[in-house]
Amino acid sequence: MKKNKIFSLLAVAALVITVPSCTNLDERIYDQLPAETFGSTTTEINALVGTCYNTLKRVFPSDGLTMSESAGSVQIYPTRKGGDWWDGGQYMQMFMHTYTSMTSCNRGAWNAAMESIGTCNANLNTVLGSDMANKDQMAAEIRGIRAYWYYFLVNGWGNVPMVIDYNDKELPTNSSRSEVYNWLVGEVNSLIPALPEANGNYGKFTKASAHALLAKLYLNAESWGLGNKYAEAASEANLVITDPGLELLSNWSDNFSWNNSGNKESILCAQYTSSDTSNTNSLHFRTLGYVENQAIGASFGAWNGFCAQPDYVKLFMHDPSKASDPTYTYYDDPENDPRIASFRLGQQYKKGTSEILMTGHSLPMNHYAEVFPLYGAQRDGTIWADVQQQDGGRVGKWEYDASLTSAMNNDFAIFRLADFYLVRAEALLRSGGSVAEATQLVNAVRQRAWGNASHNYATVTLADVQLERRLELAWEGVSREDDIRFGCYDKDMWSMLRATVSQEVDEWGIPKTYTINPSAWNRKSDEYLKLFPIPLTAWQTNPKLTQNPGYPAFN
Repeated sequence: MKKNKIFSLLAVAALVITVPSCTNLDERIYDQLPAETFGSTTTEINALVGTCYNTLKRVFPSDGLTMSESAGSVQIYPTRKGGDWWDGGQYMQMFMHTYTSMTSCNRGAWNAAMESIGTCNANLNTVLGSDMANKDQMAAEIRGIRAYWYYFLVNGWGNVPMVIDYNDKELPTNSSRSEVYNWLVGEVNSLIPALPEANGNYGKFTKASAHALLAKLYLNAESWGLGNKYAEAASEANLVITDPGLELLSNWSDNFSWNNSGNKESILCAQYTSSDTSNTNSLHFRTLGYVENQAIGASFGAWNGFCAQPDYVKLFMHDPSKASDPTYTYYDDPENDPRIASFRLGQQYKKGTSEILMTGHSLPMNHYAEVFPLYGAQRDGTIWADVQQQDGGRVGKWEYDASLTSAMNNDFAIFRLADFYLVRAEALLRSGGSVAEATQLVNAVRQRAWGNASHNYATVTLADVQLERRLELAWEGVSREDDIRFGCYDKDMWSMLRATVSQEVDEWGIPKTYTINPSAWNRKSDEYLKLFPIPLTAWQTNPKLTQNPGYPAFN
C-alpha cells in the first residue's frame, strides 16, 4: 500500500497547482506530506480527484486534436516556406494516411491516454481506500474520466491493453475492440447512480457526461464493426438533451469566449486558466502567424502552425471561388454561414491601426482560405510541398484576449450539447426514427447560428446532418470519427495540393497560374487505416502487445 500511495503522491505533486476550480483546494505544499498518510483528508482526496480531471487538458490542442482533425477533414499542419513544421514528416503522414508506428503525434496521443489512465488508476485506489463520506461519488467521477480515456483509445487504436486494477502489475496484452467496447458500456452504465447531476457541477463528470459518452459509443458502434446501436444512441442523446442542467446558449460564440467557464452548454470539458504552467491551452502558439500577436494586441510569439483544409472552409462560403481572393472580406458577406468565424481569415493588421502585418518573407500576412503548394518544393518524394507562411485560415473559434501570453484562458468542451442534438438527429435517421424530430433538432442548432429561421431545413437527410456537424463542430475533435461513420475518411479537403503551379507569384505570394489535377494523388483508403498503429515505443515497453492488422508486425 505504501508503494501505491507514493505513486499517487507523485501524480498529485506534478499537477496539484493546476487542479480545476471545482475541487476548491486550499493552498498547501503536497510534496512535503508523508506518502503513507496522503489521501487521509478531504483536501487531499480532492487533490487526487482534481489531478484526474487535469488529465483532460491533454486532449486539446496538441496531439489528440491532430489525430482527429488532420487525419480527418478539418486541419493541416502544412510545411511552411523555410521548412517550419516539417517535423520529420509526421503531419504529412497524418494527413496522407501514411502514418506508422513511429509517427510522433501518434505516439504522443497514445502516451497521453495511457499516462492519464495510470493517474486515474493510482488515485482511484487511494480514494477507495479512504473513509471519506462521499468517496463513492469521487470514485465514480475518476472512473468516468478513465472511461473517457478508454473511449479515446478504442476510437483511435481499437485493440488496446486494459489495466483497471492499480494493484495488478502484470504487463497486459491487447484486448479486442469489442472487449473494450463491451467493458466501457457496462462500466459507464454502472457509474450513473453515483455521479452528480449536471446542474451546478460544471467541469465534473456528471450523469449527463456518462449519457453523452454512451451516446458516442453507440453512435460509432456500427462503423467500428460492433453492430447497429443507433436506437440506443438516440435514447442516450435524448437523456443529454433533456437534462435540466444543460441548455443551448443563445449566442453561439459564448461557448468559446475568453471567460467561457461555467457555461451550461458544456457537458464535459478541459478547464484551463491563463495562469497554467503545464498542459496549457497553447492553441494560439500552434495556429497563429509569427507576428499575429500584434493583431490581437498581445505579447507572445506564435509558431505559425496549423490551418484549415481549404475545401472545409469553403463549406461555410456561398461562393467558394473567393477562397483564393486576398481582397475578399469573409465576415462581411451575409450569405456566408456565420460560423465562418471558426476561422481567422483575411488581412491581418496591427491592432488599432491600418498597418499591414508582414510575414518573414515580406508578404502581407493575409490568411486567404486557399493553401497553395509552392513550385518545386515537394518533399520526401511525394506531392506534399511547402506553402507560404500566410496561407490558410487559422483557428478563430476561441477568443484571443489582449492579455494573452503563454496560456489561453478558454475551456475546451470535450462534449458540448449542440453535438448531441446532432447525434440524436443522425441516430434517428439511421435507425428509422422520426425524420420530423431529426429536422427539428438540426434546425435548433442551425437557427441559433443564423439568428433566425431563414436557413432552416424543411426535411433533413444524413448528408444535411453531416454538413451541419462540420459547420457547428469545426476544430472540436470529431472529424475523423465522423468521416469514418459517413464513409468519407479517404477524402481529404485540400484539392489544391494536387495543383501544378507556376514559379512566378503575385504580390500576395499566390502562384500566378495553377491547374488542379484531381487524379494527381489520392489519400490511402485501405480499411486497416481506420485504426492507428500501436506505437513502436509502446511495444518496446510492453512486448506482450501486438500490432493492429495491416501494419508491419513488431519484431
